[in-house]
Amino acid sequence: MMYNHQSFPDPTGTTTSQLSVRRRFVYLVVSILIGLAFTLLVLETASYFLLKMEGKAQPYMWRPYEETILGRDQFREAYRTLDPHLAFTYGKNSPKLATVREKYTWMEGFVIYGDMSKGMQRPIILALGGSTTDGVKFPNSWPEQLARILKERNLPGTVINGGIGGYTSSQELLKLIRDGLEFQPNIVITLNGVNDALNYGLPGHLMVQPYQENVMQVATGAEDGRWFPNTVTLFRRVFPKSTDIDYTLGLTSNRPRASLYRKNVELMNASCLSQGCRFYDVIQPFSFFNSRHARPNPESVGSEYIKAVTTLYQAILPFTQRHDYIRDATQALEGTDQVVYQSDGVHLTDEGNRIIAEYMLEMIKGHLQPQ
Repeated sequence: MMYNHQSFPDPTGTTTSQLSVRRRFVYLVVSILIGLAFTLLVLETASYFLLKMEGKAQPYMWRPYEETILGRDQFREAYRTLDPHLAFTYGKNSPKLATVREKYTWMEGFVIYGDMSKGMQRPIILALGGSTTDGVKFPNSWPEQLARILKERNLPGTVINGGIGGYTSSQELLKLIRDGLEFQPNIVITLNGVNDALNYGLPGHLMVQPYQENVMQVATGAEDGRWFPNTVTLFRRVFPKSTDIDYTLGLTSNRPRASLYRKNVELMNASCLSQGCRFYDVIQPFSFFNSRHARPNPESVGSEYIKAVTTLYQAILPFTQRHDYIRDATQALEGTDQVVYQSDGVHLTDEGNRIIAEYMLEMIKGHLQPQ
């Protein structure tokens, strides 16, 4: 019997044909991916140099997490709880609050030192400030030590700490008006100065924390991208995102930092007077400003940092001659040889905080009466 070989297809040939089709498909996909990657590389390179010519170049190819706001800021723990007016505060996601709550009462941005079961004993002393007042990030802060001294010396009063790292006099003003006066305090004390000299406010909008703008950019889809950031920036110029949502930072102001500081302090004093409480603004000590404690290497903060603080202090210290409620504490730590500053020359040791607490007590003692 004769067989017709053409009636039986060669399975080897079929398989070879299928593999050839697959290879061509794989080659096509790989070629497309390589071409796309090359195109993006060229676009990002060109965009980088174009923006660099404008002085606006961003990180090349991708933005590391360490260069995002959350990644580079030491207060990112606080940043996990947003505040619409103050940018951020501590909240339920802050592990350090568990430690604070073991000894004290935490109430939406405030540490209350004392036994709340008996109510708050007057006078109520409200402390505001940045990280040098912060009672969550830095235990044994000066407000905590002031509360301890009052108890040890049988002096009446309840100390409430509203300090949050990164706050300036702008945030202190907003927090006082919105929250602080709700405690009906008898005395309000702010310890500040250093943060007002730094970039905690946007140029032309010093009352706006940079983090607040970042949040608004995310909300409106205008945030800077992490991948190919230069290409994305130029692409958005040509093809702006169509959206009904926009944001404003308010009126642009050319007010110098010292002028804003004075305005904030004067408004805090006026607010306190209107509510029947006494206000004190205390300009904080800084180891690199007229201090013999400037032992840390200036590079711990940088020469620009020191220059900015020095410039502001020279401008605001005369305010103490015009207003009796503005006090100069820049020399408060000069009477001791003990270590009063941490290694950065800004934040205080327990001993430094104790001396500041004593300074505050001396300042307000006329409002206190022994039990």
